Amino acid sequence: MMNSQPIQGYLYVINYAEGEESLCKLEMKVLFGEDLTDKYLFSKVDIDPSRSVFIKERLTILYRHETYEGLYEQVKEHPLSYETFKCLFLRFKGQTIDYKERLERLKKIGFLIGGEADMYHPKQLLGLTELNGEWFFGTLEPNSNEWVLHENKPHSYSFSLSVRVSRAIANLAVGRDFSKRIIDPCCGAGTVVLEVLTIGGTIVGNELNPKVAFKAEENLKHYGYENVVQVGDIQDIQEHYDLAIIDLPYGHFNPIAPEIQQMIMNEARRIADELIIVTQVKMEEQLKVAGFEMIDQCEVVKGKFVRYITRCR
Repeated sequence: MMNSQPIQGYLYVINYAEGEESLCKLEMKVLFGEDLTDKYLFSKVDIDPSRSVFIKERLTILYRHETYEGLYEQVKEHPLSYETFKCLFLRFKGQTIDYKERLERLKKIGFLIGGEADMYHPKQLLGLTELNGEWFFGTLEPNSNEWVLHENKPHSYSFSLSVRVSRAIANLAVGRDFSKRIIDPCCGAGTVVLEVLTIGGTIVGNELNPKVAFKAEENLKHYGYENVVQVGDIQDIQEHYDLAIIDLPYGHFNPIAPEIQQMIMNEARRIADELIIVTQVKMEEQLKVAGFEMIDQCEVVKGKFVRYITRCR
């Protein structure tokens, strides 16, 4: 059933794994235009929570008040109605409301909702919470976690970027501008290419090794996407793009000479206005030589292994 209650903004519930805090904060800054200071974010910006591995769920705020009683009266005056629904309480650090009180308040406000309460297979989730001295109530949308399916792609390499990191890089690249033309000129098995396509971005891949490019094509087809990966040398790319994404080769099986790495950065500057580059060491000087200015940088830590993700223009 449709409800006409006006949206008053969104409350995004944020979470991140160990070693990913820096990447999460940069992604939130790009998507929402503000710094993340806690594991939640209030915003007027409408972002699909399933876009990000870091957004656990999103509460669309339909009612807000300084007191629960005031919130209750708002819902009573302008009630919602659904075929089936379930009310949940969103818990945050620092809340002092005990379990019994949470249950009573959920039950009380649930009685105001039209339709049938369904604890197992509701068509609509609703969320209630108290945060920073205010009460909030509205529709609740959990992350679908569709990206998890990409961990079982037909082809992958042990040294490839993880799906979680690739998804975050896709969001850093696209931001809120889906008109950007993006290229991954050294795309490997297409992990980043797939994530950009999945969130709705426009990207092409380029891979020097025909066998690896074929594996990227099979990965894309496995998830229902047409092939956007071409075979060729980065030096032969003639098209110009808004942004390039590069996981800089480090020489996993054979050493990669510093001059080859510099060539790749130089070529990225030739074919794109902006760059997101993943490196194992900080490369500000090499990027400067290529003609890029660093915008910001974050790091992903896994054990003793660190990857630096740098945004340049």
